Amino acid sequence: MASNPESEPKCTVCATTEASLPKALQRCGRCLSTKYCSLECQRADWQSHKLSCKKPGDTASPSNKASHTAPPSNNTSHIVPSSKKPAYTPPPTMSKAGGILDSLFGGSNLDKLTKKECYIQLIDSYRLRVEDDYVFAHQNHGIYANEDPHPEFARYLDKAEKRKGLLPGWWNAEHKAACKAMGADTSKANWADLSCAVEKKDIQEHYQEDTMPMKLRLLAEKVYGKRVQGGL
Repeated sequence: MASNPESEPKCTVCATTEASLPKALQRCGRCLSTKYCSLECQRADWQSHKLSCKKPGDTASPSNKASHTAPPSNNTSHIVPSSKKPAYTPPPTMSKAGGILDSLFGGSNLDKLTKKECYIQLIDSYRLRVEDDYVFAHQNHGIYANEDPHPEFARYLDKAEKRKGLLPGWWNAEHKAACKAMGADTSKANWADLSCAVEKKDIQEHYQEDTMPMKLRLLAEKVYGKRVQGGL
């Protein structure tokens, strides 16, 4: 009995059937249901898929908590050949002109913020860096690799503490714990939930400031001591 073409598994983006591929279709690493023929198709679909993507058994609608949610990770052995990957184009960063951009965009200025604002900007600088690594450098880590983001964020704060003059003078172990606790708060009202991803436009909309992504990228570069995929 001939199979029904309409019932054959297909790539969500390009509709390539599984039967025509050398390997089985890959599944979204988060919802485990949406199928793709390649990592390229998975990335192309993320802007629309992220609005409905959620873990199996999670009854909460992703759209109920802002617009930022965790992206699907490539949790299989399928790898797009490097020759097919889009050319690497890093986001705007301080590079060798760090001092100039600091003066233009205000640097991190964490000491001028309230304690809560400082916590949030540290969290957001980390989250945007994870997003940039995924988009520009094709590197998955944190929630983009289906990993618990909290240990990595704790290491991020460890690095920040080692950067002389980066954190405010009032920063101590108590504030570090409070910052980590804010990132661990998964309530719908908490913008700074580390289990949710953010993109450039999310940052701009939340802060109502077009240059805020640049400021957060500068902060992350100071913490890591390097730009996305490469040294300063």
